[in-house]
Amino acid sequence: MSWRMLAVIAVAAITLAGLAWLLPATFAPNQRAVPPPVTTSALQMSAAEVQQTVQEVLALTLPDLGGQRQSIAQWRGKILVVNYWASWCAPCIEEMPAFSRLQTRYAEQGVQFVGIGIDELENMRTFVRKTPVAYPLLLAELGKGQQAGQQVKGLPYTLIIDREGRLAESRLGRFDEAALEKVLQQLLQQSIRR
Repeated sequence: MSWRMLAVIAVAAITLAGLAWLLPATFAPNQRAVPPPVTTSALQMSAAEVQQTVQEVLALTLPDLGGQRQSIAQWRGKILVVNYWASWCAPCIEEMPAFSRLQTRYAEQGVQFVGIGIDELENMRTFVRKTPVAYPLLLAELGKGQQAGQQVKGLPYTLIIDREGRLAESRLGRFDEAALEKVLQQLLQQSIRR
């Protein structure tokens, strides 16, 4: 095994250990979360387990900032970018302007961004007053029995679901605008060919 591979393994182990240490303070004590897949291979999840996670996300019905319940399923058939975020998460806040630009740029082509806040409602409302976004923000209900699809181990966490309801990409950590736009363009090209 090369020294580069050992370095990658060591960095990954340290990162995971750090997340495991920090996250209990992030969520309420009895709401400790189990992660959705970062990548299928990283967590050694089967394709069926990955798809189950996507189905759980698509089955969510959560309140928006005005208290109206919104079903994620209303966006089936679109390229869906689901971003878990919080107002206190610096990388989350850094990527949101890019997400707004991409939402505006690709909305007419069938791309829909949705933010799911792992936060307090009033914090999210205050954030949006200062930094408006061009896509809906929903409030996770971690303590109300609707945990499936809301179990995240770190923030920001982004899932990209294709038009057929399959996981196309996932990212734990900040999603670079150019990288995300490339994924969206590839998915749009695939849907044109079909």
